[in-house]
Amino acid sequence: MIQKIVKAKLLAAALFLGAFTACTETSQLEEIELPVPIEETAGFPRVPVNQDTTLTLRVLYRPDNGCGRFSRADSTAAPLQTHLRLFAAYPVEDQQAVCTDISKLVTFTFRFKATTVGVHKFRFWQADNTYLVDSVVVQERKK
Repeated sequence: MIQKIVKAKLLAAALFLGAFTACTETSQLEEIELPVPIEETAGFPRVPVNQDTTLTLRVLYRPDNGCGRFSRADSTAAPLQTHLRLFAAYPVEDQQAVCTDISKLVTFTFRFKATTVGVHKFRFWQADNTYLVDSVVVQERKK
């Protein structure tokens, strides 16, 4: 009985050491970052909102293929205007990654605090000199 326990422990230790030392190489995934067009907006109120209200807004984008993943968002803001451009990361071609041709819509969520009274316009990049525009009407807080 003791022999079986010792054999089992030795076998477990050998498997653990074998698995721990088997992989000595790690692959580095190289990626390229490309802008991705915004296709839709969601969560934008169609009625005026009070000043100092914080909204959770969403935009939907579709990467070029199934390997595309969110990388970063670049935005610039002026008092009544915000520009947003999203980027997706893709494996470089020589990585030989297997990617589906079709990708699903992905949601990017961001928060906006309505501090300035007026019509705040959001411009979402779609292509060179082409933007999807949506807006939020901000009114003074009622007393």
